Amino acid sequence: MRFDTLLVANRGEIALRILRTARRMGLRTVAVYSDADAHGPHVRAADVAVHIGPTPADQSYRNAAALIEACRRTGAQAIHPGYGFLSENAEFAQAVADAGLVFVGPSARVIALMGNKAQAKQAMQAAGVPTVPGEQGCATQEQIAAAARRIGFPVILKAAAGGGGRGMRVVREAGALAEMFRQAQSEAAGAFGSGEIIIERAIERGRHIEVQVLCDEHGRCLHLGERDCSTQRRFQKLIEEAPSPAVDAALREAMGQVARQACEAIGYTGVGTLEFLLDEDKRFYFMEMNTRLQVEHGVTELVTGLDLVEQQIRVAQGEALSFGQQDVKLKGHAIELRLCAEDPWAGFLPQVGTVGDWRAPADIRTDSALQSGMAISPFYDSMVAKLMAWGESREACIAQLARACERTTALGVRTNLGFLARCLRHPRFAQGQVTTDFLAQEDLQQSFWRREPSAHALAAAALVLGGAVKTAMAGPAERLGGRSLWLRDATAGADGKAVQCTLAPGAAGLALQCKAGADPQESTWQIAHLRWHQDAGGARLGLAIDGIYRELACWQQDGGPLWVQDGADAFVFERVERFAAAGSRQGSGLLRAPMSGRVIAVLAGEGQEVAQGDPLVVIESMKMEMPLAAPCAGRIAQLHVSQGQQLNAGQAVLEVMGEETP
Repeated sequence: MRFDTLLVANRGEIALRILRTARRMGLRTVAVYSDADAHGPHVRAADVAVHIGPTPADQSYRNAAALIEACRRTGAQAIHPGYGFLSENAEFAQAVADAGLVFVGPSARVIALMGNKAQAKQAMQAAGVPTVPGEQGCATQEQIAAAARRIGFPVILKAAAGGGGRGMRVVREAGALAEMFRQAQSEAAGAFGSGEIIIERAIERGRHIEVQVLCDEHGRCLHLGERDCSTQRRFQKLIEEAPSPAVDAALREAMGQVARQACEAIGYTGVGTLEFLLDEDKRFYFMEMNTRLQVEHGVTELVTGLDLVEQQIRVAQGEALSFGQQDVKLKGHAIELRLCAEDPWAGFLPQVGTVGDWRAPADIRTDSALQSGMAISPFYDSMVAKLMAWGESREACIAQLARACERTTALGVRTNLGFLARCLRHPRFAQGQVTTDFLAQEDLQQSFWRREPSAHALAAAALVLGGAVKTAMAGPAERLGGRSLWLRDATAGADGKAVQCTLAPGAAGLALQCKAGADPQESTWQIAHLRWHQDAGGARLGLAIDGIYRELACWQQDGGPLWVQDGADAFVFERVERFAAAGSRQGSGLLRAPMSGRVIAVLAGEGQEVAQGDPLVVIESMKMEMPLAAPCAGRIAQLHVSQGQQLNAGQAVLEVMGEETP
């Protein structure tokens, strides 16, 4: 069916990406939005936009009836689901077809078949595709325990009805199986509406390799090379690259041929991805198929020169592919970083708040809907941007992307930008040797991963928080008169160090003296050539320290903490009284929410005796489920939350009366 008006059933950078291609193809475009996204960039980017419901996704972006009604109201004849939300929902795809509309993707039958990991695995086995040893249909503790004994530890539990790392647990010993199974079932049911779990052998030190496929309705199935997605946290991808440094031409052809064979066996149409595990002996095993456009599709576009959204739309229009497998050539190397609102040094906890200053690098591809002043909500995914670079070689690509991270500004909400830049520079990544257990093996508190504030960052904080920027620029330096203040690096949370900073006349115009706590040693730097520039997004402070000039981005709201961007790292400074940083920790019995989110389970009640580490409350934020454990042994004295309640980061959850609690 030909169509001239396309509705994009998604939000943010996903919607913007699809709208960009649809406009270029001459299609009329329709966006949809929830209450939270009324002023979102994707709303303005479309020809027309329709409000479809309240902020929660279940009442808006996952509301199939509202999306189909939006088509009726606007004359849209086709729906592109993007990725996430309803993109792999067979019932939605069927409802679209039943309404006489075009679903830009495969048929509802294929989505249903491949959307359930257990059924997909059986279908692939029938098609001769190698799969990971395991069992499906485990619904009870007894069944899962028996299956684990047959397979042998370590095993991995997976949600049969979904992916993205939710509902997945690695179990290394029998004693942990029951609790891990309960957690996997709970998370799977909450994320996908089904608690069905499959169990497989855990292939450790493997690589996550996925093959991009493209098939039309006329029997032509192609593969577009592979992507390496092995850099992960909690089974969720952080860095993707094409091609994989572990795949040579022969292996690429073998995996690609298997992927094409699988697509032909199930009658696949459109763009899709088959995901494999590659073990140390270069044997590959099918894991799952994503029947949609992938988040990381951009790296394939960069090395093939193809627009995958355009190909999706052309296939949905009934067109035959205009090229064959022999025409697909991979050129150069591409890498994508997933910029997420999360704190890598606090267990990758999702972060919410207002983005104070956002500036994307100008010389690489950035897919994002971020804007300065935009609120990051707990209702949607934590990924806020994708940074992609291309180079003639892998080494050139890494260097370009690392430099681009240093030219990116992201202030106001903690992100993983600095962490990603360090991943690129890690020896294992640089040598192309990353496996799926890479980050799990790393101690993220080591000096390689954690960076102390530089002299430029400390000087910027001292000048701004001390109110001395304009005074210092106006000169002479004597007017500062030995101004002193205590700063705390709040980037590391409550344990951040307090530093005494003194500004005084110096040989180059101004001197900065810094001393940490009671440490008698101090550092002194000479400051010159101050330049302060403020615009709508934030401010830039330029200064030379000991003859080295640099400009740093600064952002502060309503006299609150100061954010300073130093290369790829964002630091948060606050002015404190002397040694305040070493002070007040809450009593050991008070449990606070480490992130904003919704309470999805309360596992204990007031008066109940608990042991330290017992899971007491489970909260969900940005599609991640997190159990909160008892901070000490004792009795629950007071419960402050209830199931379904929305929490803010730092909010009191409960109190345990124990030996450590007065």
